[in-house]
Amino acid sequence: MKYSKCLGVLAAVLLAFAVTEPRAFAAEKEVNFDTKMVTLPSGMVEVIDTGGKGVPLLLLHPAGVHLWEKQIPAFAKAGYRVIAVDTRDHTAGATPESFITNKGATRLDDLVTQLNLPKFHLLGTDGNGFMAMQYARGHADKLRSLVLSGTLGGLRDPDVNALEESLRPAPFNDLPLPVRYISAVYRAANPAGTKRWLELQEQGNAAVPPAPMQPLPPGGVSAIPMPNPLTIAKLEEWSLPTMMITGDADLYTPSPIMHIFVSHVKHGEGVVVHQAAHATYWENPEEYNRAVLTFIRKH
Repeated sequence: MKYSKCLGVLAAVLLAFAVTEPRAFAAEKEVNFDTKMVTLPSGMVEVIDTGGKGVPLLLLHPAGVHLWEKQIPAFAKAGYRVIAVDTRDHTAGATPESFITNKGATRLDDLVTQLNLPKFHLLGTDGNGFMAMQYARGHADKLRSLVLSGTLGGLRDPDVNALEESLRPAPFNDLPLPVRYISAVYRAANPAGTKRWLELQEQGNAAVPPAPMQPLPPGGVSAIPMPNPLTIAKLEEWSLPTMMITGDADLYTPSPIMHIFVSHVKHGEGVVVHQAAHATYWENPEEYNRAVLTFIRKH
């Protein structure tokens, strides 16, 4: 009897170790931040890939893969294969491009095919949130979930777009980038962090200059021609689990506008990160990362 009890205890210990060991290993392994250029049929992209057998989590930032430096270690240690992708064409002499095209989404799918990825989670922020939504709408069968950060994913609705624009009257768009993207709280408390963020932004844009901004047509953002525009009606047909994250000081996607979007999504969730503006992932990474992990672990 005693012998049987000992065997039972030993089995329980071994089972517990088997369950917890992969996560413990993930928490201890070092993350490789080396970037590589991947040549695809549609161009050349820059990638940071932590590797491993975990569920893939793809990160899209419009100004380069290094701006995810506060997310990559956290997500890799949680057991995911983190792949940060700069989908802009890094081919020498490539023409600068806008996100209101299908080029980035095409390159992303070429990469997914080349890496032979199983179903994955996709996170896109800022301008790449638009591209992430484009990709998800065309390839929902390849995704477990979608996370949009500081973006409405290219939603075109006259009332919503007019409300967005009213929050940023001229000369808002002429203000320095840190003033528009980083909260006053963070800039006052962490000048060094603000400087680091701006350096990474400038490095990314120097590597692949963005397409020049065009004057908005009459009617504003909602009047810009775009392929297969996302509308409220199409949102209501959307079934992929989707989460939106915004900062409580974000003037691009303030929480009331975020909640308008989420209210039309069948499996939608919204999270507001405290003391953060548009660069939420940078200003409050602990809360941001926790929100992402809580959501994707359910899917």
